[in-house]
Amino acid sequence: MGTEEKPTADLSFLKKEMKPAFFQKGSLIIEQYSLGDSFYFIESGTVEVWKYLDESKQEVLIIGDLVSGDYFGEIALIDSAPRTVNISAKEDSTLFILTREDFHRLLQTSPELTLTLLKLLTARIRNAEQRENQVLIEKNRELRIQNETLEEMVKERTAKLTQSLKIIQEDLETAKTIQRNILPLGLKYVAHLDFGSRFEPMAEVGGDIFDVIRLEKSKIRLFLADAIGHGVQAALITMAIKAEYDHIKHNTPNPADVLYALNQIFSDRYGKKSNQFTAVVVDLNLEENILTYSSAGHNEPYVVTKARVIPLAESGVMLGLEKDVEYSNHSMPFGLGDRLFMISDGYLEQENKEGILLGETKLLSSFESAKSLDLNLTDTINLLMDDFHSFRGDASMMDDVTILGIGTTY
Repeated sequence: MGTEEKPTADLSFLKKEMKPAFFQKGSLIIEQYSLGDSFYFIESGTVEVWKYLDESKQEVLIIGDLVSGDYFGEIALIDSAPRTVNISAKEDSTLFILTREDFHRLLQTSPELTLTLLKLLTARIRNAEQRENQVLIEKNRELRIQNETLEEMVKERTAKLTQSLKIIQEDLETAKTIQRNILPLGLKYVAHLDFGSRFEPMAEVGGDIFDVIRLEKSKIRLFLADAIGHGVQAALITMAIKAEYDHIKHNTPNPADVLYALNQIFSDRYGKKSNQFTAVVVDLNLEENILTYSSAGHNEPYVVTKARVIPLAESGVMLGLEKDVEYSNHSMPFGLGDRLFMISDGYLEQENKEGILLGETKLLSSFESAKSLDLNLTDTINLLMDDFHSFRGDASMMDDVTILGIGTTY
C-alpha cells in the first residue's frame, strides 16, 4: 500500500485448503461495516483498498493497492467485528478464500497457522501508522497543489492520524481478546481442588501465559511462563509458547521433561533473539499426595500449609537461551489443606513511588494475613492483588502480574 514495506508470509501451505474465486474488475469483495468471516489470498490481479471516513459515506479515503501474493481479512477469522475498509477488484482477479469455519478446523491440526496469523497481526500493527502516514503525505501534496489553507491541511492530517491510531487500537484489542481467550481465567475447579487465577498485564497484552490440565484422574499439571519484554512482542512469544506447549503437555511424563522439550523446540525453531522466557511446571499427584515441580529461571512457587509457607526453590536456566540443558524434578508432600501458588516476577519486582521493591517479605506477610483471616483460595488471591496495588499506589505497573492458586481449605 504505497511504497512502504508490506507484511509478507508464505501461505502456500494454505492454498490447498482454500477455495478459488474470480472477481471481475469493479466488483466489491469486502464492504465496509459488514460482518466479516473470510480471509483472502490474491493469486492474480490487483485489488484496491479504500474506506469511507464516516458513516455518511460522503468522503472516501484511498489507502492503496494489493497485488498477487498479498492477503487481507485475517482478523475476520478470529472475530466477527464489522469490516473497517472496502476492497474492490481493480482488475480481473483470482483470489483464494478461507472461511472462519475452515480456519477453526485447521487450527486444531496446523499449529503453523497460529504462528502465521500472529505474524500477520503483528506486521499489521507495526505497519498501520506507516501506511496511514503515506496516505497523509499524498493528501498534503494535493492540498498544496490546490492552494488550500494551512488550517485545512492540519485538519486533514489530524483526521488521518486519528484513523491510524484507531486502526492500531483495534488491532491491539483483537490481540488482547485472543490472549485472554486462550487463558483459563474462568476456571474454578480442577478435579476436587479449588483453582483460581488473576492476570493483569501492564499494557493491553502481556508476556505471561499459563495453563492447567487434568492429565489423568489423579494427576493435574500446571504451567506458568513469562516471556522477556512487554506488550505486543512479548504477547507474540507467549502465543508461540502456548502453541508449542499444547503439543507436548499430554504425553511428556514429568515437569523436567516438559521444560527440556520446550527448550529444544525454541532453540531449534526460533533462535535466541528475544525469544527467551522463564517457566515453571508443577504436577500434582492426588492419589499419592505428591507435588513434583521443575523450574527454568522462574521465581519460586509457594506451598501454603496450615503451619507454614514453603518456597519451592531450585531454578534452572531460562528457556531458549542455550540448547541441551537438563532440568531437575523436585518433589514434596501435598495433601488435604495444602495450597500451591504460582506467581510471575512482576509481583515481587514491583516498586512503589519511593522506589522500594515489594519483594518476598511483603508477599509472605500477605500469605500470613490470608491464613489468619481463614480466607478461601479465591479470596486469598484477591487479597494478594489488593496488597500489590495498595503497595504500588500511584506508581505504574512495571511488569505483567499473574497469580495461580490451587488447593483445598485448611
